[in-house]
Amino acid sequence: MSLLVEVFVREQDGKRRILDVPDGVYQSGGFESWRTTVWGSVFVRSLGARFLPVLAEGDLYVEAEDVPEFRREVALLRSRLD
Repeated sequence: MSLLVEVFVREQDGKRRILDVPDGVYQSGGFESWRTTVWGSVFVRSLGARFLPVLAEGDLYVEAEDVPEFRREVALLRSRLD
C-alpha cells in the first residue's frame, strides 16, 4: 500500500474538501512502511523535521498557513537525499 497525498481546503464550516490532484501525485508519499523507516526515522527527526515524522504515528494534515514551513522541511530533506 502507498501513502496517499491529497490536497484539501477548509470550508467555512471547518470541514475539509478534497481537491483533484495531477496524475502521479496521489501516491507520491512513498510506501506505507515509509511512515517509520523514512519519515519517522531518527535521521529525519535529527534534521529538525516536525511535519513528516507525524506520519510514524498517524496521518498528517498540513493546514494552509503551515504550507510554507512544510515546503521548507521538504526542501531540507531533498537537499539531504544522499
